[in-house]
Amino acid sequence: MPVPTDGGRLPRLRAAALILHLCAACARRASPEEGATAAPSPEAGAIATPSPEAGASAASLPAWPADSVAGDEIAPVYGKAEGAPEPLAARLCEALHALPARRKTACCGGAAGFHAAAECARALSLAVRTRAVTLSNDDVGRCVEAMERSVDGCDWVSPLAAPVPPACEGIVRGALGEGARCRSSLECADGLRCDGAGPTDAGTCRAPRAAGPCGLSVDVLAAVTRQTRYDEAHPECRGHCAGRACADDVPLGGRCEADAACGRGRRCVDARCSEAALPPAGAACLGGHCAPGARCVDGRCAAPKAEGEACARDGECRAACVRGGRAGASSGVCGMRCAAP
Repeated sequence: MPVPTDGGRLPRLRAAALILHLCAACARRASPEEGATAAPSPEAGAIATPSPEAGASAASLPAWPADSVAGDEIAPVYGKAEGAPEPLAARLCEALHALPARRKTACCGGAAGFHAAAECARALSLAVRTRAVTLSNDDVGRCVEAMERSVDGCDWVSPLAAPVPPACEGIVRGALGEGARCRSSLECADGLRCDGAGPTDAGTCRAPRAAGPCGLSVDVLAAVTRQTRYDEAHPECRGHCAGRACADDVPLGGRCEADAACGRGRRCVDARCSEAALPPAGAACLGGHCAPGARCVDGRCAAPKAEGEACARDGECRAACVRGGRAGASSGVCGMRCAAP
């Protein structure tokens, strides 16, 4: 049984965020006289980003670009960037997007496809410059090194995006406190969610809600920085999101149908909520789950097979089980797959 790299729903949300954000960026109207949008002034529609730190005043902080909060005009929440990207933001985004794209092209040949490194660097730079998020050299360095290792060689290549290593998760840290205006949950301090934010809408940092709608928004910054687990630090509900509405978590030992119903850090095992540790490679799977670095194959946790090892299905391999074009073949060898079969 293959283990999805990001889950079934999350890749679609990331794609939607990127498409909507790019389309919104194209929608900015140019002045008929000037042929371009005038540079925003700090006074025109700008919103200051308050700091959660005691004694900090909104007036002392940089302001959001005016085109990110334009009135009736549809505009991206991360507006037009001025100048070169922030160096740390550019380095992180290059590793997350451009590096795997280059390595895949080197393995598969052909022209390099589209990647979101520039969009990532633009949005992340704006968040850094407005002091809404922080990045550290050490965190970014560890992520870059992990990405370089994860795309070494060609046996990782598949039609899917390169998986994000654990070292790259949770390194975009929010600096805004409760009640602050925000564009992404990543801009809020841990435990807070950017309520109401979307590709073209700002929101407000708030504590998780006990009841009400959930799972309806797309977080642009989380999408382009590939933060697939940001819900862990920025939960939308006090319990969990079930059927687009917040619900209480099922207690330990209670009946469940999915992991989400049991709450963060727990799993649904044999239809009961459990907090048992995930089993390593070689052990029996726990309700289909395994510790990081292993996946459930035929009821047992196993490390992905290396290039050239025999296989019967994609889930056994780091990338794909390649059958060499033999129609109906029941076995193959692990290796790269450049395009969907």
